[in-house]
This record gives sequence, structure tokens and C-alpha cells, in this order.
Amino acid sequence: MSEATAVRTPVQQALARQTAAAAALPEGEGERIAYEIIEAADKAGKSPQEYIVDYARKLDVKAPREGMKSAFWSFGIPHPDLPQDQVLSSQFVASVWTDMENASVDGSARYLEGTPGGEELGQLHLWDADVYTALGLNKAQGDALARDAWSALSENYAKATDGEAIVFTGEMVPWSVAYETEMPQLRCTTGPENIHFMYDLPEDVLKGLPSESRQLLSEGRVRSHVHFRAPDENNPPSQKYWAAGYLDLEQLRSLPSAEVQRAAVLEVCARVATLDGVGREADVERLVEEIKVLRPDHEVVLPSVEDQQQVGDHEPSQESTAASAPDVRTHAPYLPGVTVNARTGPAPLESLTLPTSGEAAVQAHSFLPGVTPQAKSIVAPDRTDTPAAPPAPEQSNDTGMGV
Repeated sequence: MSEATAVRTPVQQALARQTAAAAALPEGEGERIAYEIIEAADKAGKSPQEYIVDYARKLDVKAPREGMKSAFWSFGIPHPDLPQDQVLSSQFVASVWTDMENASVDGSARYLEGTPGGEELGQLHLWDADVYTALGLNKAQGDALARDAWSALSENYAKATDGEAIVFTGEMVPWSVAYETEMPQLRCTTGPENIHFMYDLPEDVLKGLPSESRQLLSEGRVRSHVHFRAPDENNPPSQKYWAAGYLDLEQLRSLPSAEVQRAAVLEVCARVATLDGVGREADVERLVEEIKVLRPDHEVVLPSVEDQQQVGDHEPSQESTAASAPDVRTHAPYLPGVTVNARTGPAPLESLTLPTSGEAAVQAHSFLPGVTPQAKSIVAPDRTDTPAAPPAPEQSNDTGMGV
């Protein structure tokens, strides 16, 4: 059997797509793309950076059908065929998943880079050194331009999601496109109950917690709100949700009971939901009421009015720019080169204020059937540093995405 006709696992297919996307542009193609951008920007009376972000914001990422599953991604997963400092981007795993879903039910799923707008922006190869150099930008400036353009497109993609959001990432990181740009939109559009994660949380996040708290943190509707990276008090982050969404795991482990731990997790969710603004008020109220039952003597602290105004609502006119961040550790349960069953997580807790669909979660995780894997710690780039192919979320883009 030839390599072309050999049956490959979804992970192997994703690796092949990443390898193809990493191929160098033909000689002179980067310069041609850059000169077309410069010419169009001059005609519009804008700088190339302004023009590209405005161009990205207007591209078509609407879902062609109501209720489609939409893939989001951030960072990547390890693979033995890649050097230790590289990963298999979750972008390509999401693309394979989308094709498999559509092969089963035509028109049932999509991912950002496969939308008309994603394909158009991808043709500009903004992450390519030949392109940004011809635009007169250094690497940092070129990466910032690509990140801002894809972040603008990602935000509109999330706004246009009205079905299940299938997220290819493990631990959410607060500076990623997935957490900072896509999740706020998804929580306000399709809702936390329709956000499902394909990768498990890493064991080092869950260790030392009782089963009830492990269950709670594994739920997609909770994971879409929280992260575990403390802000630097001496260098406050510019990202809008960083402080509100931070859950201190050491402090959580020190709390005396599962009920008190639950209240602490729900308080973080309430803080984030408060910043989400319009459409989340009822969720905040229900969360606060449950916290009061769990901890009647505890005062719930929510973001101030000033903090809410700084974040603003999530109407289509809102603009968003993702901040730069260093490479970080991320996790995924896939065992590269074999089919893997990303577990669906525990059944939803009836008392949680944001219900989820068990059937939807099972469907979301039916991809890659086969093996119960272990999460691994790796260093992985988000959309601030990907090879050749332009990224989506951390999600994400870090979005994956993706991620």
C-alpha cells in the first residue's frame, strides 16, 4: 500500500496537513502579497496594519446553517515525529475533526480557517517572514499584525456561532485569543452549556482535589470561565479577563470541604460572567445565590462598575486586540500516532446553575475513539508564534483558540 493510500489516524492526518502548510512560499510570492497590501492600504488612506485588521474584520465567517458545530483551538499537542520544541498545532486536529464530522453529516461542522473569510485571510500568509519584511516590519511587528488580524476574525467567528462550540485545548491561558477574545463571545452567544472541550484538564491541575471539585473543574461550562495563571501584581496585565478569571489552585486545595471549594469556583465564574455584561445578568444572580447557600457568611466580591465599563459588552461593533505572550506549557490527552478517546468528563451536576447537555458532550468527544490517555506537559506556541500556516483561536488561538 502506498503512502498516499495508507489509512492514517486523525492525528497522522493532522500532522500531514501541518507539514504541508509549513512549506515555504514560492520565490517572490511574499513580496507580491505585501505589495498588494501596501497598494490597497494607500488607496484606502490607511497604514498596512490598519488596513489588514479592518480587512479581516469584514471577512465572511458566518455559519451557512443554523446550529452548526464550530471548532475552536489553541496551542497544540506533542508528537514524536516533531522536534521537542515543536508541537502538532490544534488547528490541524480541528480541521481533521471538521472533515470527519461533515463526512458523517454534511454541513454539520466548521472551523475558522475553513470559512470563506479564514481562507481569504490565510492567503495573505501574514505570519510569513517574506510578507512582513516586505511590509517593512520586523518579526515582533509582523507577529503583532498577524495576531491582531486573526483575533479580529476570530471574534466575529465566535459571534457567528449559534451551535455547539468544540474547543481543542486543555488548560486555558489568560493571554490567549481563545480565552480573551473567543470565550467571552461564546459565553454570550451560544452559552457556556454549549462549550465542550476535546482535551482533558491536566492531572497536575486536578491533583489533591476531592472528586466533587475535580468533576466541577472538568465541566466545559466552568472551564470556559476560569484559568490558573496568577496576574503579576507588579506588572498588571492589560488583558481584560485575566484577574477576574484567575482561580488559585493552592488556595482552592486548602479550603476545608468540597462545598466551600465549589463556592470558590463559582465565585470566579460569577466574576467573569459579570464582566461579560449584557445577557449574563441572570447567570450572575443564580451563581451568587448558590454561593450564599454554600457559604452564608462569605461576602461575594464581583468586578466594579468601572471594571465592567472597561471591558464593555460584546456587540458586533466591539473591537478586540489580543496581547502578546511568551510560550507556555499546555496539555492534551492524545497519544500521537494512535486513535484516542478524549473522555467526555463527568455527568453534569444538577445543582450547577449553568446546565450542560450530556448527549452533546458525548457527541463532541466521539472523535478519535480508542485509548485512555495521560496528559503531558509541553511547551507550545499559540497564535503568536506558529509555523507558516496562519492560526485561527490559542484559540486558539493561546487558541488554539487554541487553544
